[in-house]
Amino acid sequence: GIFALGALQGALGWYMVQSGLVDDPRVSQYRLTAHLGIAFLIYAPMLWIALDLLLPRASRTEAAPRGLRRFAVALAALIFVMALSGGLVAGTRSGLAYNTFPLMNGRFVPPELFAIEPWYLNFSSNMATVQFDHRLIAWLLAFLVPWFWLKVRREAAPRRTRLGADLLLAMLALQITLGIATLLLAVPVPLAAAHQAGALLVFSAAIFVAHSLR
Repeated sequence: GIFALGALQGALGWYMVQSGLVDDPRVSQYRLTAHLGIAFLIYAPMLWIALDLLLPRASRTEAAPRGLRRFAVALAALIFVMALSGGLVAGTRSGLAYNTFPLMNGRFVPPELFAIEPWYLNFSSNMATVQFDHRLIAWLLAFLVPWFWLKVRREAAPRRTRLGADLLLAMLALQITLGIATLLLAVPVPLAAAHQAGALLVFSAAIFVAHSLR
């Protein structure tokens, strides 16, 4: 499965680059996001297998509540969606607009949210909507991850899970800080690259937590 995804990733990489070999040297946001998504889908099982090999399964006395396991998997999935939304932000260059925080040019919901017809294209092509969605998922994670951290602390979670929850909370705080700085400074390349790397760190922490609860 991983090898098949790798082959698909190579083909999609060329398909993505090809979309920028025209008069306007910018790649399709759809192909960019798909390329990013497959990269994460390749990385996740590789990290999981590595953790299987490096870390023993938790003992029965450290078995975690099933609700925590579902919560951790849901967080990992949401972080994956967050990364995909970041791909759309990069592909549409939405970070160059609405360079204010926490509001978007003085509004929580910008009036241009559904300026494009048909309406569904706004979610992938409208800079206002793409950035709004990215912010919305960030706010959701900013609520859910601390909640998960508290649940881990209050319930009989394995030691490795507690460590993972600490890492996840710290990585998310760093990632949100990088995201805000990248936005306010109109996407300087070093900060943008750090923000992209931060997404992988947050995702890695989520995978680590989910693995500790298997």
